[in-house]
Amino acid sequence: MVNWSVLKRTVMSAANSKVVQPKWINPAQCSERTQAPVLKLYNSLTRSKEVFAPSSGTKTVSWYSCGPTVYDASHMGHARNYVSIDINRRLIQNYFGYDIQFVQNVTDIDDKIIIRARHNYLFEEFVKQNDSETPLNESDEIVKKANDATISYINKNLADVLGSSQESVNTFLVAAEKVNHEEAKLKDPKFPMHMTSVQNAISALSNVSKLPRRKFFDGVKDVLVPVLDKELGSTINDPEIFRKLPAYWEKQYDSDMAALNVIPPNVTTRVSEYVPEIVSFVEDIINNGYAYATNDGSVYFDTVRFDQNEKHDYAKCQPWNKGKLDLINDGEGSLSNFDNNGKKSANDFALWKGSKPGEPAWDSPWGKGRPGWHIECSVMASDILGSNIDIHSGGIDLAFPHHDNELAQSEAKFDNKQWINYFLHTGHLHIEGQKMSKSLKNFITIQEALQKYTPRQLRLAFASVPWNNQLDFKESLIHEVKSFETSMNNFFANVRAHYNDYKSSLEDDSIIVSKKLTNLEKDLLEEFKKSQEKVHAAFCDNLSTGQALKTLSDLVTTTNTYITNSGKDLKIEPVISICKYITKILDIVGFPGRPDGLGWVAQASSVSSGSESANQISGSIEEIAMPYVKCLSTFRDSVRSMAIAKAQPQEFLKLTDTVRDNDLLNLNVSLDDRNGQSALVKFLTQHEKDEIIKLNAEKKQREEEKLKKKLEQQKIKEAKEKERQEKAKVSPLEMFKDTTLYSAWDEQGLPTKDKDGNDITKSMTKKLKKQWEQQKKLYEEFNGPLSS
Repeated sequence: MVNWSVLKRTVMSAANSKVVQPKWINPAQCSERTQAPVLKLYNSLTRSKEVFAPSSGTKTVSWYSCGPTVYDASHMGHARNYVSIDINRRLIQNYFGYDIQFVQNVTDIDDKIIIRARHNYLFEEFVKQNDSETPLNESDEIVKKANDATISYINKNLADVLGSSQESVNTFLVAAEKVNHEEAKLKDPKFPMHMTSVQNAISALSNVSKLPRRKFFDGVKDVLVPVLDKELGSTINDPEIFRKLPAYWEKQYDSDMAALNVIPPNVTTRVSEYVPEIVSFVEDIINNGYAYATNDGSVYFDTVRFDQNEKHDYAKCQPWNKGKLDLINDGEGSLSNFDNNGKKSANDFALWKGSKPGEPAWDSPWGKGRPGWHIECSVMASDILGSNIDIHSGGIDLAFPHHDNELAQSEAKFDNKQWINYFLHTGHLHIEGQKMSKSLKNFITIQEALQKYTPRQLRLAFASVPWNNQLDFKESLIHEVKSFETSMNNFFANVRAHYNDYKSSLEDDSIIVSKKLTNLEKDLLEEFKKSQEKVHAAFCDNLSTGQALKTLSDLVTTTNTYITNSGKDLKIEPVISICKYITKILDIVGFPGRPDGLGWVAQASSVSSGSESANQISGSIEEIAMPYVKCLSTFRDSVRSMAIAKAQPQEFLKLTDTVRDNDLLNLNVSLDDRNGQSALVKFLTQHEKDEIIKLNAEKKQREEEKLKKKLEQQKIKEAKEKERQEKAKVSPLEMFKDTTLYSAWDEQGLPTKDKDGNDITKSMTKKLKKQWEQQKKLYEEFNGPLSS
């Protein structure tokens, strides 16, 4: 019986006792837990990799990037810089999850722009005034002017290399022959460019009567525009002339960046729209004691005063370049006043430049003028992002003096210790081991590059090398890029084909697809996990995309091996997970992924073929389906006709090969035959289809050459056989019965005496006996036993 009294006391005791929660082990405090890598960036301000920590203490990041000076076409150096910065931005934002306010400027006020705009305008006006259908001759004043301009150009730009000034084109040609071009290039990097300009002018002058005027003018343009500028440059005062050129090239730059899939800035600033703010900024620097005005209406930054202040340091990015006047003067611009400019120190740089005739000008407390180059970025960046910015990026060629001057004038304005926390400088770009130069004929604009390479190939090339290292753009690098691209394309197509195959099997109720993982799948998932950790470690290590891409490539190889080894027992789920992960990482780096996550978006070839890939066709159901239905209908008709004609089995196999290798391939569909399984169906991009057609054509050519060689060998064999048959008609008993050689024979027909009656020597007899034996064997092969 139940003792209700005892039970009641037990229940009450349990109710009154305190319930203790079982102990939980915090995985973050586990002793076996490895330290996870953290994001580190190479910071030019320390020349080392530093842990990235936004000043906000949150996920908000401020970032200013130096934009283009828009006066000419963007080139491959620009592409390397802006695509590399774009990759870094995407990783920090989309992989590490930071919220970035990304500001980039457009420099549309600059000495290069002023000079180029003025030169272009003056040259076009000169051409308009002197254009005519009438050919020029050597006595025309225009030709004489071009000749004098050529001599002037030579003496200004090549006299040091030639050793003296030149009086005529002929004396120049004689002097130029003695010049060692390689040594001259080392002495003056612009030597090849100047030589090209002079050679073009001399060619035009030499053929003046044969050339249309416009071609003549184009030939002498480089040597003529400095003369036109000297004569008329100071008369140019229409602001529209100086706006037109940068406005055009800014649009071209935006178009180039869109083609390269570079994300636009969150905020774009344009110098010409910031002049009042620049004037105010300069005033603040003067009031803080770090700048001074000069008599010509310019304002200079006082580098000595700034550097002497214990709170400040000048030239933080490249302190070893401090005082290098060639770099300082280059940064000041060619229109600067380098003589009697009132500067306290040669190291001082212009914050505001007093404008001379022929230059754009704005009002300021110091008179008509325009901004210095360096101050522009400081003002625009600070206006949007404030007195302390997390990241500043740009090309390494801007580190000194541009970025160092930016830092100095901004810290002088805000009177703080640190305006930028992390300076990210992208490395130089070389072409086949050499600096890019028009004179070396390796100067490649972005548009020219896109005629030869796809945006994806260019991005892969830039991503394969650390962003802060020098990149040598050469054929071996492109070969590696194309190999990686092909490997990825094949992998994605293969995975999609297997996935479609798997989905088709699910529609068959009689098939139960096993999902249980074997050791093959478990090993694959373990490799997948290791690859994810390697990719994360690579990205943490200064955004090392090259190492991450190598890891992805290795993961593809591992997965391909699994697919091959698993055969018909393949488990699709781990493969799909890996494919989607690879696609996600590539998408983050800037290679757009498909909506289904199974590979990157198909990209057209750099040279348009005029046809669309299978997954890019759009239209009605009838338009999409008709080519495939027509293919099936034609195949059915052929099978039916062959069956009625009682064709041999091999004819049917030949027909299926034709459908696979021609009909379906033309529809961007590939069939991979598999032993004991249905064919694997793959949808191809246009590029993949072209590659297969190329491989098939090469295979067919090899087979035809092999068949041709076989037929030739057969023909030779038949000729030899016919020759043997003819030779076999001769009995060995008769083969030596030639009275012009011999006069006596034995019973076997072997010669015993020569034509003169002399005995045949033993050695000759031995030789003749060997020939007789060979003929006897041949004769009996075709005629039976020899009868004596």
